[in-house]
Amino acid sequence: MKRLALFCLTGALASPLAVPTLFHEQARAQRITPMQTDSFARICSRPTGHSLCDAYLSGLADGATLSKLNSSAAGDANAAAAFCVPVSETTASIRGKVLIWLKAHTDALSHPVGESVFKALHDTYPCGAKP
Repeated sequence: MKRLALFCLTGALASPLAVPTLFHEQARAQRITPMQTDSFARICSRPTGHSLCDAYLSGLADGATLSKLNSSAAGDANAAAAFCVPVSETTASIRGKVLIWLKAHTDALSHPVGESVFKALHDTYPCGAKP
C-alpha cells in the first residue's frame, strides 16, 4: 500500500510545474494532483509520513531542476530556474522548511499541494542566494 501511495504521489509530478508563470491560465489547464495542501501538511508532520512527503518533495524539486536543464539544452539560455535548492540540503531540512512556510501561509492550505509546495520552495530557495 505504501508503494502504491508513493507511486501515486510521485506520479503527480509529471505535470510541468517548473515554469515560473505556473499560475496563469495556460498552466491551470495542465493536470495537477487534486490533493489539498492541508492533507499533505498533515502527512509531512507525522513521522510515519516522512518517507511519502520526502518522495513528493524530492520529485517536485527534481522535476523543476530537470525542466530548467531541458529548457537550456533546447536553446533557451534565458530559462529561469524556479528555485535553487543547494546540493548540501537534506530532504529532512527541505521538509522542515516547507512546513514552516506552510504554517506562515495558512491561506495556501486550501490550494492544491503542487501549487503551495512550489511556492514554498520558490520563496525558501531563491536562486542566487547564499546557502
